[in-house]
Amino acid sequence: MNEAPSRKPEVVEYRIGRQGLGDAAAYDALRYTGPAQEYKQAVMAGAYRRLIGPLAGRRVLDVGCGTGRGVVEFIPEAQFAVGCDASLDMLALAVTKARGQRAGAFAAAYAQDLPFADGEFDVVTSLNFLHLFSLETQRRMISEMKRVAKPGGTLVLEFDNALQGLAIGLYKRWSGREQGLFPSEIRRVIGGDCRIVRVCGAVFPVLWRLFYRAPRWGRPIEKLAYVPPFNRLAHRVYYQLLKT
Repeated sequence: MNEAPSRKPEVVEYRIGRQGLGDAAAYDALRYTGPAQEYKQAVMAGAYRRLIGPLAGRRVLDVGCGTGRGVVEFIPEAQFAVGCDASLDMLALAVTKARGQRAGAFAAAYAQDLPFADGEFDVVTSLNFLHLFSLETQRRMISEMKRVAKPGGTLVLEFDNALQGLAIGLYKRWSGREQGLFPSEIRRVIGGDCRIVRVCGAVFPVLWRLFYRAPRWGRPIEKLAYVPPFNRLAHRVYYQLLKT
């Protein structure tokens, strides 16, 4: 009997030389370079690092690692850290950043089908990645991330927030500019076999473009988004999950 053909995974393509925002070679320059973007990334890192906690002695997996935003930062601290991504061009850039670091590795893989054993990692992260996909694909990806996390392990997942700035997030979702999720949708894609421990927000929409010019007073205001109820007004939300 012939087996039914497997469903082709949903993919967002990044490669060197691709037109527009999909050009892997221009990815870092567009998102991480310059005072405004550096400020924004520092605020976001402050949120997810609060949830990840110390990495000494822990095995870490960063899913959808792209050019290495998270995993290159984790490698010097962790017992071992792995970054995985479906884009070979993005992985090549991440490998270059991590060159000389012995406690790191990279794998080409779809997040819907991770090539790791059950319970292999103490910490699983996914940063600036899930919002690119449909709800069903996000659900499948998170199911895989939970599978490879140890019982009692930590998952930290970044989502685009439909409630950001209240009307701003709703307008972006209605206009199709962004695929922000409501809290109920996030809980649905997270599913079971885990417990939500904390939710941090990061980056107040529009305001951050003023705050980066005076970070000494902007950063303390941004930290309000790390805690309720202000976390629900931020551009991005980070969920800390405990694998049960």
